[in-house]
Amino acid sequence: MSVGVCGALVRDGRVLMVQQAYNNRYGKGEGHWFVPGGYVKPGETLAGAVVRELEEETGITGRVRGLLGLRERGGDIVVAFLLDYAGGELRVQSGEVLDARFVSLSELERLTPVMGLSREIARTALTYPGTCLPRHAYRPEGLPEHLSYVLYLADGARDLEK
Repeated sequence: MSVGVCGALVRDGRVLMVQQAYNNRYGKGEGHWFVPGGYVKPGETLAGAVVRELEEETGITGRVRGLLGLRERGGDIVVAFLLDYAGGELRVQSGEVLDARFVSLSELERLTPVMGLSREIARTALTYPGTCLPRHAYRPEGLPEHLSYVLYLADGARDLEK
């Protein structure tokens, strides 16, 4: 089993997309557009991994707003996050990324070729950003500080306001 992460970073109504420079382990991807992402390293949190991958691939620093979704295929998991721009200048990582750009929803629909999962993640981030699961403040009592604990949970307060 492998765990991957990807992040839809939205800035000024546009989502960041990267054009992959190589084929993945399934023999696909070279020249295709994706939301930035990669695999989680041992000891790394999911949010830490998506922020690292984003910065490595694009030079942009992101801040995780919440969880957009999860995809499982044959035991492999990809966790999709919604990120906000926190800083940095856009540049591409040689060898992994051919191009990177921010696109609007209408530009996303015309961008080609785009991997299907990335298109859905980017479309959701642009169209329904409020649907992400925010990071929750809960931490179990007595849990040692050196142990990572992250919880993404539906915002029940939103439902109470209706």
